[in-house]
Amino acid sequence: MQSCFQHFYFIVFVFLTWLPSISFAQKKAQAANPQVDIYSAADFDSEVIATISPGKYYPISNKPKGPFYQIRLKDGKIGYVPDTELDIQGVGVFKEKPFADDMKEKISSKKKTDDVEDESDPDSEKMSLQGLTLQLINYHEETLGGTQVGDLFALGYKNLPTLSEFSAAYSWDLAVAFKAPAYYSELTAQPATGFAFWSGFQILNISPVSSNVTARYGAGPFLKYTQFAVRSTTKNYLLQDITVGVSVDVGLIFHFDFLSLDLGLKYYWDKKSYGALALGILF
Repeated sequence: MQSCFQHFYFIVFVFLTWLPSISFAQKKAQAANPQVDIYSAADFDSEVIATISPGKYYPISNKPKGPFYQIRLKDGKIGYVPDTELDIQGVGVFKEKPFADDMKEKISSKKKTDDVEDESDPDSEKMSLQGLTLQLINYHEETLGGTQVGDLFALGYKNLPTLSEFSAAYSWDLAVAFKAPAYYSELTAQPATGFAFWSGFQILNISPVSSNVTARYGAGPFLKYTQFAVRSTTKNYLLQDITVGVSVDVGLIFHFDFLSLDLGLKYYWDKKSYGALALGILF
């Protein structure tokens, strides 16, 4: 019980520490001119990887990097677009103004953005990726007189933001292992059944590695529930446990035309700490 409270206090501390940097709203923008070039880096001398036209909104970074905004294209590629070439939803087209007028415009734009509700746009780019995951979890547990270790395969579902280079975003996931760890049957010489369930959310950052690859890293709390039916030669036991903990997750997302592959490493701080390898197919 004391260990659970220690985990809970640590989760609250992490959340309060990261809370000021959270920004869940994602900007969207369309091209301000008929043919707008998308660059591979925040540099006019870099390679042009695509062009966009008015009429379709794309997710962009919440803040510019110099004179460029980061943009995510329909096929998942990440690029950079000049701020003067964008018509930002709720803000409008970028214009050079004297300092005093510029300050008034920033205040007015912020108020306008806060007051405008997100419009339904069927052509708008998706603000997140979702899909199935498979985890190989090297599970650790204090049971049967000691620390036991066994591998579990867990199927799950994950939701990831598509863009968050300049401000934190959030993701959530869940996973279920539909069997008991092998060490129960090995130590009791009897079959064991059961399941383990994990669910949590993370505050994370997404940063581009190339136009087709992005890196992600973050941390956050999770809830775990386990239920294992264990037999011995004389008795049957139903072992149930629920805990809260903190996980740290890093990975790479590879973008293709119709899907993205997410490869990651995850570390769980629970009553016992353990790691996992993860593969996700996201759309």
